[in-house]
Amino acid sequence: MRLLLVPGTGADRWDRVWRDRLPDEPLEVVRGSAADAADAVLRGDVDAAVLRLPPAHAAGRPPGLSATVPTTSTGWGVVPLWTEQTVVVVPKDHVLTVVDEVDVADLAGETVLVPADDVLGWLPPGVDVLEVPDVPTAADLVVSGSGLLVVPHALARLHDRRGTAVRPVPDAPGSPVVLVWRSEDEHPHVQELVGIVRGRTAGSSRGRTGDEPTPRRPTEEKGARRSGDARPTRRTARPAPGRGRPRRGR
Repeated sequence: MRLLLVPGTGADRWDRVWRDRLPDEPLEVVRGSAADAADAVLRGDVDAAVLRLPPAHAAGRPPGLSATVPTTSTGWGVVPLWTEQTVVVVPKDHVLTVVDEVDVADLAGETVLVPADDVLGWLPPGVDVLEVPDVPTAADLVVSGSGLLVVPHALARLHDRRGTAVRPVPDAPGSPVVLVWRSEDEHPHVQELVGIVRGRTAGSSRGRTGDEPTPRRPTEEKGARRSGDARPTRRTARPAPGRGRPRRGR
């Protein structure tokens, strides 16, 4: 069985459990871009994929995701895994580093770097936008003070740079991560994989996989409803007022 993973996701623990349960049936894990993951399943290049769905309140399809959005109503098996928190990457000496968490409102007036492979499709209101080729380039530009980067937490870790700091943005929409496959071409062992990613023990009954994907962190999506519909305006960048939550003393 071939399983595709998009950047920022991993399957080490799942692979270990798979080898214990199916030692004669290897799980081949391959890497692929978020923009091509669903299409790779459609082409038959892989049997299943762990990929990102557009946030519930994205302003259109994020450019870094495929135009194919897997849903159970269109013939896909979809298992929600988690909703990843959105964070902001800032220079280490930025005023926002004095807080533990950043509110969306605190980003107003900042320059936000928007990569061509953006997977969120969401911007805070009142920011200046600077388009860049990709996330690694954006991470480099944060170091130089050219702007801030808003991404899922795993992508911030993947492209960590010395001289930057990461702060969660709890009221920003999160990035849903799901396991998907084509129902009509279901691999014989796909339900075993579903059991592994859901943490079921060997031999336990199969769970339902026909539900529409729903986020596991309702607090994140609640924040998205509060702030995700507002569109950014273009204005002169200036330091954010730092109204986020103050850092806790040690």
